[in-house]
Amino acid sequence: MTNVYDLLLRFDPHGLRDAAKAWKALGHAMDGTGQRHRNQVNGPLQVNGPDGRGWEGADAQAAQPFMLKTEVQMEIIRMESEAAALVLNTVAERMYQAQTNLTNAVHRATATGLTVSAEGVLGLPLQGKGEANDPEAQKARQQLGSEMKGFQDRINAALKAAQEASDQGHSALVRLSANTLDPSRANGSLLTTKYAVDGIMRDLHLVDPYIPDGKDPAKNAAWWNNLTLDQQETYLTLNAAQVGNLDGIPATARDKANRLVLDQKIDALEAGSASVFGLDQKDYDKRKNALVEIRRKLEESANEKDETKQMFLLSIDPEAYGGDGRAIVATGNPDKAAHTAVFVPGTGTELPGVPNQIDRIRQFQRASERQTGVGQSVSVISYLGYDTPESIPNAANPMRGIDGAEDMRRFSTGLRVAHGEPKTHLTWMAHSYGTFAVGEAAQQAGGLHADDIVALGSPGMGVATASQLNIDPDHVWIGEATNDPIRLVGNTALGAAPHVAGFGGNNIKVDTSGHDGYWTDGSDSLKNIGKIIAGVPPTTGPKEDPFWGSIPH
Repeated sequence: MTNVYDLLLRFDPHGLRDAAKAWKALGHAMDGTGQRHRNQVNGPLQVNGPDGRGWEGADAQAAQPFMLKTEVQMEIIRMESEAAALVLNTVAERMYQAQTNLTNAVHRATATGLTVSAEGVLGLPLQGKGEANDPEAQKARQQLGSEMKGFQDRINAALKAAQEASDQGHSALVRLSANTLDPSRANGSLLTTKYAVDGIMRDLHLVDPYIPDGKDPAKNAAWWNNLTLDQQETYLTLNAAQVGNLDGIPATARDKANRLVLDQKIDALEAGSASVFGLDQKDYDKRKNALVEIRRKLEESANEKDETKQMFLLSIDPEAYGGDGRAIVATGNPDKAAHTAVFVPGTGTELPGVPNQIDRIRQFQRASERQTGVGQSVSVISYLGYDTPESIPNAANPMRGIDGAEDMRRFSTGLRVAHGEPKTHLTWMAHSYGTFAVGEAAQQAGGLHADDIVALGSPGMGVATASQLNIDPDHVWIGEATNDPIRLVGNTALGAAPHVAGFGGNNIKVDTSGHDGYWTDGSDSLKNIGKIIAGVPPTTGPKEDPFWGSIPH
């Protein structure tokens, strides 16, 4: 007890805090180095090879895994550095609080006349002459003895708290091991580090650090903005999955968190097996290959200096929707764009389809940039944020769109919150069943706060008229190819066919064929989509009579 009491009295928290700063600095250095490696080495090699296809051949096949592993190792160092800093700062804070409680208890005890030994044990003062025979003095001494027990309990509690803080810190730090950087380990190091960090949080009883529940983007943003930069970095590193899904916080923060999550998910899959994840081999390979390809697509823009061409991973969860997966990706920073569009795909789009969705939003961005004014940037977002139907029969079920409506509205509100004033010109555009999902989200609880809504190849938007979408019907745009088979299911389970007279809104000119041709390069259809995103009136066509076809203007 002597050592604990004496050590706690002499405890100086600055030593631990300075060590924590050094670990934070290392983590920050690894973060910067990792980003430079991605932006100046790995990223360029993905796209700057012969014919723009990226580095290929035997040398590339040998080197690329090594370079990816280098990035993973830097992420491990960043995570462990942040974890070490958190441990040291937490222990310093708890021991400093214990020291404060101890000194307060000792000062109060000695002020009443009690003595304190070198071991922290309180005692009554020596009796003066005649006190033994003085009833009043004895009564006061008895009262002081009763108070002494309370002060001793406070001293003992402070010593116990300090010992517990020290023991917890020791247990937590022991979890961190340089063995995770062993070059002989092929996969799983990042997963091992994540487990170690989770264990550290349990050791420190920080399993549930305060993070908003995510239901209110404005509260998410307020929480984030009130954190210090160091606190933000800690949350991004140690609580990446939760922070990456918070609507309303900056896109750059979400991207940083979600890229770490993406790497963790890939590392876990490469270190595991189909049985570990409860999947058959086909679904296991499908998930792993999809995530690897998403990462590759994101790195295609890694060396972009222009933020309008950079990619932002706003959400990633391969286990969502029964394993179909959730992924939200932006080209261009939506927090700074003058024009923002969100594209919602339809039936059959799952995680493996995200790379194609990335190519599509780049098409939309290029088409809209041809229409914008000078200095007006454009961001386009691929939103796989609801459970898309797996097949055409499933697309007759309205519940997929209904169930996804609340999340869609929250995401749209988050875009508004993160962007701030002046507001971005916001377009929600969708294809196939996605138009029904957008219609469900738009018609309830204040809608999507959109300036324009575009429905391409729509089976119905869950409403009878465009006026029910919480937007001026003149800013609802419908594209329907004359030979799109979706026409056969209009006015059935998913609502009125938007392209027909009586629904309202405007039909845009479509010169493409089929259900998936609306974004054909060089087409008027794509040009009109670009105009709407840019806030420019598109070329319109006539509404249609369900029996007689086009109605002249």
